[in-house]
Amino acid sequence: MAPEEEINKLKAELERHNKLYHQDDNPEISDAEYDALYQRFKDLEAKQNKKEKLSPTDKVGAKPARNFEKHDHIKPMLSLNNVFNEEEFEKFEERVLKRVGNQEIIYSIEPKFDGIGVSLTYEKGKLSKAVTRGDGITGEVITENVKTIKHIPLTLKDYPEVIEIRGEVFFRLKHFKNINEEIESKNGKKFLSPRNAAAGTLRNLDIEVVASRPLDVFFYGLGGHSSDFTKRNQKDFLNFLKENNFSTNEFTNFSNKSGVKDHVDKILSSREDLDYEIDGAVVKVDDFSKQEKLGFVSKAPRWAVAWKFPATEKVSKVKKVLFSVGRTGVITPFATIEPVLIAGANISNISLHNMDELKRLEIMDNDSVLVRRAGDVIPQLVKVNKELRSGDETPVKIPDKCPSCESELFLDGPFLKCGAGMKCKKQLFGFFEHFVSRKAMNIEGLGYKINKTLINLGYMKSAADLFRLKKYESELKGLEGFGEKSIENLFQSIESSREPSLAMFIYSLGIPEVGETTASSLARYFKTFSNFKNTNLDELLQMDNIGDIVAQKIINFLSTDPIGIDDLVNELSIKDFIVTEDSHLDNKKIVITGTFEEYSREELKDIIKDKGGIPSSSVSSKTNYLICGENPGSKLRKAEEFGIELVKEENLKEFLKI
Repeated sequence: MAPEEEINKLKAELERHNKLYHQDDNPEISDAEYDALYQRFKDLEAKQNKKEKLSPTDKVGAKPARNFEKHDHIKPMLSLNNVFNEEEFEKFEERVLKRVGNQEIIYSIEPKFDGIGVSLTYEKGKLSKAVTRGDGITGEVITENVKTIKHIPLTLKDYPEVIEIRGEVFFRLKHFKNINEEIESKNGKKFLSPRNAAAGTLRNLDIEVVASRPLDVFFYGLGGHSSDFTKRNQKDFLNFLKENNFSTNEFTNFSNKSGVKDHVDKILSSREDLDYEIDGAVVKVDDFSKQEKLGFVSKAPRWAVAWKFPATEKVSKVKKVLFSVGRTGVITPFATIEPVLIAGANISNISLHNMDELKRLEIMDNDSVLVRRAGDVIPQLVKVNKELRSGDETPVKIPDKCPSCESELFLDGPFLKCGAGMKCKKQLFGFFEHFVSRKAMNIEGLGYKINKTLINLGYMKSAADLFRLKKYESELKGLEGFGEKSIENLFQSIESSREPSLAMFIYSLGIPEVGETTASSLARYFKTFSNFKNTNLDELLQMDNIGDIVAQKIINFLSTDPIGIDDLVNELSIKDFIVTEDSHLDNKKIVITGTFEEYSREELKDIIKDKGGIPSSSVSSKTNYLICGENPGSKLRKAEEFGIELVKEENLKEFLKI
């Protein structure tokens, strides 16, 4: 391909990805992939010695979308040029010294957050506007949405006439996980990444949705300001932020050139322990007068760079796509790949989730693939590099029989399933692994190896068989690995588990989609196992926290009874759920709206659950209480229409008994 043709193709592709990232909040590729495309375009421009008209290298982002009021930044919010190693940083410093003179430069070094840039304008000490980055010149006004974020002060103490303060809005990883789980429970489309979730939330036109999600923010940057702002460097500016209760990052440090790399490495080494995403470090000249002297190039300041971390994405080769059998009979495809080291972990297997995902990827054995660790934790196959196919690739062979028991398989939505239940050994292994786990029946001494031995010997063919294991005591004593003391401890642990709480028992059954929280809600609602076992779909759907899918899964499980429930129950004495003094909100459906001084919405939900209540996301005639904070929105109006009792923040502790 001729250089000019490649430039045109890359230009169109970069513009498309800019729009997807900055305007649509729906990126198709990773930052690392974008950086590679951008660098290739930049190199080609340099080789041609010609700047393209409206070049992507001159642009910051994309023009704002049309749903919000537009506003120009006092001072542009520009992007940063990248460096990837110490050598490139040294070249950056050489350019700095060339413009400011040969003198020691102090730098600030801080994490580069993978979130959404915002600019807050304060006039006479009061927050007047919050604006997105947009295209760097013009952004969207999102003031009311930003006010729902807990760590954003509405007023300043010692303040200039006008000041712009820049920061990055993001989701902590635990909150991102919770949001996606909630969306999934309602059959909604999950967010692809924490950044994607933060962007979609911050620019949501429904303030109720924004307020319901625990957005967080770090502040780090000074924008435009009036002449009466007297801070002269980044260090003093950060102290100003702290004094005014802005949230700043604890990893920010200051150093001359000799200490920069050490601080960057320190940020990099902390990456896996953080509960938010970063993709590098930002290194800035500390002195504001030097920043002003250095100025800007077309889209980036000359006084700062982004020191990008090594990509957490790598290319590997698929050895073979195989299929595993889960405890519920779901057959999950997974790719075995040539091992690659990503973010400190050696990745050799990647789940492909279900048949729809397998079809979407169009993956073949021997394919070249791009691999990442989502949140630097979960291995994920990003895409198949179809352009690198050589002809040695072969189609994936999809099984028509269970890999474990050879039963005929069937499709259940996007899932390939084996319907043999406990007759399938893999399902039996999976069930017992879950059933005896700490959060379920909590039976010690039954690890995978022992479970496998007992199942293979035919001693455990159903759940109830575990509690009749003592009849094989003499046979067990003759087996390798079964010492007399270990057998005694095992039998003691089994006996101790015969009186589970109702919540623990429901969870231990392994009903699809029923985790600890749902099991606890079911226990509180039904009080006895008999009530729960004899429930119906209509009754389950009366519970606000049980959706159509979960309710149907419960009914299917109870009606098909894959584990022999009645036989199991005969071996146990399941404790009824009893309302105690600490459960004074038992089964009360409680909705939270607005923002609170002392508690986050997630903290309130946890307290409500501890007290026996059921946090709910929407107001209905079945709602018992509405906990109401600042800026309550439409939920308050709806609650007043239904005559629902309101709980204000000043009465919150009394209501919750804390």
